[in-house]
Amino acid sequence: MITFFRFFIMAIWSAVLMVVSPLLIPFFFSRKVPLFVGRYVFSPVLLPVVGINLSTHGAENVPQDRPVIFVSNHCSHFDIACLFRALPRYIYFVAKKELLWTPFLGFHLWAAGHILIDRSNRAKAVKSLRKAALKIRSGKCVTLYPEGTRSSDGEVGQFKKGAFHLAMDAGVDVVPVYIDGTFKIWPKGRFTIKPGKVSVYIGKPVKTANYDKKQLKQFAEDTREAVLKLKPSSPH
Repeated sequence: MITFFRFFIMAIWSAVLMVVSPLLIPFFFSRKVPLFVGRYVFSPVLLPVVGINLSTHGAENVPQDRPVIFVSNHCSHFDIACLFRALPRYIYFVAKKELLWTPFLGFHLWAAGHILIDRSNRAKAVKSLRKAALKIRSGKCVTLYPEGTRSSDGEVGQFKKGAFHLAMDAGVDVVPVYIDGTFKIWPKGRFTIKPGKVSVYIGKPVKTANYDKKQLKQFAEDTREAVLKLKPSSPH
């Protein structure tokens, strides 16, 4: 019964804010309104409702004077809400274009200016990434999950190269992030939510200028290692 209540509140709260926050854009003349709502309204209400006690470590490592790409492990749907609240920048997410057709979510992604990638073929994917690089270069901080999907066992999988192609094309550094605790609260494939603690650890930027296109694999491996180093010795 408690799990059903949490799912119900989560679904209603998310759907309402996905619709309402973009509608506020014309009143404030800014597409950042949904990002403000995500950080200061959506997450602060949702996290306590589902029983998440969130703490952040290393926020001082995040540059405030330039855009960056946040690279994080991915264990749960709650990662998004936790990062909205924990990261000290307004963040955009990179998502597949097909999500535009998802009720509520698609409208929100489009209106808020999140970055959508067309993965229907290689040419379109490359074109989408180039457009994304321009948006990042113009000032958007984005968050990517380079594993490509949620972890099925809580461990950090291998990193794909897309995030690092994007970092090079945009000319921005990568900030490693490790989320600890969301897997136990709501793991992939489960329909129960267990309250608990979540800690977000933010590392120092990995300098993109230290790599070239021939070193993409090394760039990805070094960043994955930086993420793993943030993992606490005594996980929740």
